[in-house]
Amino acid sequence: SSSSAASRSPLPLAVLQSLPRAQSCSAESESFKMAGRPINSDLRKQMQKAIVKHSDMVAEMRTEVIDTISGCIDKFNGAEGVNFEAATRLIKETLDKQYGFNWHVAIGKGFSFDVTAQNGTLLYGFYQTELAILVFKC
Repeated sequence: SSSSAASRSPLPLAVLQSLPRAQSCSAESESFKMAGRPINSDLRKQMQKAIVKHSDMVAEMRTEVIDTISGCIDKFNGAEGVNFEAATRLIKETLDKQYGFNWHVAIGKGFSFDVTAQNGTLLYGFYQTELAILVFKC
């Protein structure tokens, strides 16, 4: 047991001083310059799509719901960003007309959920890599 205790002890000061130091600020600024490169078209197209994280919908319904979500978010995407309230309302109204009443929609950048939904009506995903979207009927 004494050998395991020795392996957990902190490194001696001489060893710590011999380790390479962090790179200078000029190297960090180079990485920021590289981060400013334009995004290639394939990646840009992928980022514009809705990514479904979980869904129990049939494929046809899921495709139609994703198209509805994409269209509504794009419609209310302005210079100040997405108008979440207007986009959410339009998605709900559209789904209520297409599939009957009691649809619920949540759009945001950081939320968690625990919901009970009708079988075959739950979809959780992301749009434009940062917006989380929850759609379900109960």
